[in-house]
Amino acid sequence: MRSSKIVHVSFIITTFNISYTLAFAINKRHVIVSSKASTIKRFSSVLEDVDLRTSQQAPSNTKIHDKETKNDNSYIVPKCDWSFVDKTYLITCPNADPGSVRLNKAKQILQSVGLLDRVEIKEFQTDDEDRIRGCYTSHISVMKDALQYIKSLDSNQNQSQKGDDWFGSLFSLIGGNVSKIPSNTDRQSLTEGKKTKSILVLEDNLEFSGNLEYGTLQAVAEYITNNEKGADMIHLSYIPYVPNLIVKQTENERIVSLTTGQSSALGTTAYVITEEAMEKIIQEDAKYGFRAPIPDIMAEQFPDSRYSAYPTPFLRAPKTKSLVNPQLDSLREILFQPAVVSQVQNVLAMTGLSTNSLLFITVAVLLCTGGIGTMGVIDAVNQYMSNGSYDGNIMFLLINVVFTTFSLGILVQGAALAPKPPQEAEDKDKTAQVIA
Repeated sequence: MRSSKIVHVSFIITTFNISYTLAFAINKRHVIVSSKASTIKRFSSVLEDVDLRTSQQAPSNTKIHDKETKNDNSYIVPKCDWSFVDKTYLITCPNADPGSVRLNKAKQILQSVGLLDRVEIKEFQTDDEDRIRGCYTSHISVMKDALQYIKSLDSNQNQSQKGDDWFGSLFSLIGGNVSKIPSNTDRQSLTEGKKTKSILVLEDNLEFSGNLEYGTLQAVAEYITNNEKGADMIHLSYIPYVPNLIVKQTENERIVSLTTGQSSALGTTAYVITEEAMEKIIQEDAKYGFRAPIPDIMAEQFPDSRYSAYPTPFLRAPKTKSLVNPQLDSLREILFQPAVVSQVQNVLAMTGLSTNSLLFITVAVLLCTGGIGTMGVIDAVNQYMSNGSYDGNIMFLLINVVFTTFSLGILVQGAALAPKPPQEAEDKDKTAQVIA
């Protein structure tokens, strides 16, 4: 009787565990299907939504998308307008990419989402003495280049305005109607609400998540170009498994806020960053140089002004080898599957709990279910040895134990292989420099 109760309880818990696992394997918003007909049907509603919003909101001369593109993952993607960013960069390391496999894959993804024609490829040599420093240096270099580019845009705009002023003065001397020439005051009023300048930075380890929608890009454009939103960065990809991460929903259902500890790296696979934020990071670099990974610097400088698209259109590719911490590659192949990442991000956004709290709850549930399953297996073995038979279905117990052990093994492996946080000595050095 006792064994049958254990089997019954174990069956319920195992069913819950398997259902939860399957939920992680299926994105509730975007189910990954191999059938072309199902895929086209799924995205046809997106394209209809784009057409509807375009006719209602976009000016007649604004390009939202032109035609459908199919990427290697059987997604039909509308080519959306990325003009809200002033420039797009793709970071790659040719010496660590034999045959340009990583770069070519990244190009295919960018082609499918309408970004390839806008991207500038930035090549760097790997820093074999310190790969973390090499990653930091590449992003700092891109930001410096971007700031110079933005300043050139401002300079050209100022020269154009001076030319207009000269023409207006000349026109007025010959009796022209100067009311048709915009004055400096008029021009200032027109440019007071101009968009905040920003860039999009991508790495060649990106993967398309299948979550690109018109409304998502529209929300990102609104947040990054509107000073009132206070966004310094918007991630188009982030790692949801880092400690102390809290994801909170905003007034826009397609944007979430991200807060973490200073040593919780959200990744730099794909992010939009403003001109002001870049200047702040460059100033920090000029004072202290390299002292921590670039994601940690971002967490330190922008503790309350980092956001993310929800759901994220990109993610860190699960099978692309890491140039910084390759010891985690096997774990990434499991945890960085697009549907898994999307579901974890959904859980964080919907619950508002920190990753630390969710980890504690997950471990507690796994230990509980594993204990029940183990007790059931022991009881089944004892009953079989005593009576020569067992009145329950031992398969459910075994599945529960195997699933629990496997899940706990992943957690232990992740904790054991995770990169160590920056040493406190670095913070002390910084404090000493500030005091000096």
